[in-house]
Amino acid sequence: MSFNWCFIGTGKIARRVAKQIMTIEGHKIVSVYNRTKKKAISFAEVFQGRVYDTAFEAINDSKVEGVYIATTNDTHFDFIKLCLENKKPVLCEKPLTGNAKELQKLLKLNAKNQTFFSEAMWTWFNPVSLQVKKWIKENKIGKIKSADCRFCVPLFGYKKNIRLSSVEKYGGALLDLGVYCVRYMYELFGLPNRIISTGKLYNGVDIFNKSQFIYDNFTANVASRFNLYQGDTCVIKGEKGTIKVPLFHRANKAILKTKKERVVFKDNRPKFTYQFAQVAKDIKEGKKESFVSLKSSLEVLQLMDEIRKQIGVIYSCDK
Repeated sequence: MSFNWCFIGTGKIARRVAKQIMTIEGHKIVSVYNRTKKKAISFAEVFQGRVYDTAFEAINDSKVEGVYIATTNDTHFDFIKLCLENKKPVLCEKPLTGNAKELQKLLKLNAKNQTFFSEAMWTWFNPVSLQVKKWIKENKIGKIKSADCRFCVPLFGYKKNIRLSSVEKYGGALLDLGVYCVRYMYELFGLPNRIISTGKLYNGVDIFNKSQFIYDNFTANVASRFNLYQGDTCVIKGEKGTIKVPLFHRANKAILKTKKERVVFKDNRPKFTYQFAQVAKDIKEGKKESFVSLKSSLEVLQLMDEIRKQIGVIYSCDK
């Protein structure tokens, strides 16, 4: 199946994605926009695509079938709004917006236009994550006793990286790394009854946060930070066994261990390919969202809003 993409944003994430997109048969990048045109030109020299002076021109290239947004968090709302107003199907990097209030505005706008709109939460297009969810639903490890999901890695130079350290850019460990942890618990167990959160701030953003998600019969611990290595893994313990997912947000394997069996589910295919192939298919079929639903994106944002409220991270969109 052929599909033509417009890329808004040409940074490191966009380049990682583009490399994998080029391996999907029929997928092309035909249109490119970046705030710094020189970077857009450099990107296009490698991945092709016509470079435009404005995002409006880029998304309205006649060949474009879908728009992928990979810019800083603070710009997501405006770029998504531009796409929806012009009825251009859009896939935007996580988190979709700075807070739930911004997303609700976009959903209200799109209620009229009914344009495809989805969050690029690649973890949940990954067969490994879907297998973990299947094991939980099948009660493979029995009644859940505890869960621990952490994404704590040292991102050296984070203080100089405004994407990570600037409150104006909606930076912080939660929205950059922790969103994966929050989403993982949400996908497996739904909304918690209560959240208890603490964190450490730098220049108004969190460099560390940890939360307890209180469910009916167990507590899930989630944590993210970019100033110290404490692991990138998810471990779920039940009465009958354990599920462990190394590098959970981009996992190539998950391990199920019970008294009766030890199962290792593996998938080594490049993970972005699943997301882009599925979204292109959804758009071609006339769907308005993917199976990573907008309802789920909204509820995850509401959870992160509560975490930020408790630890004291306030963005301009909150005011």
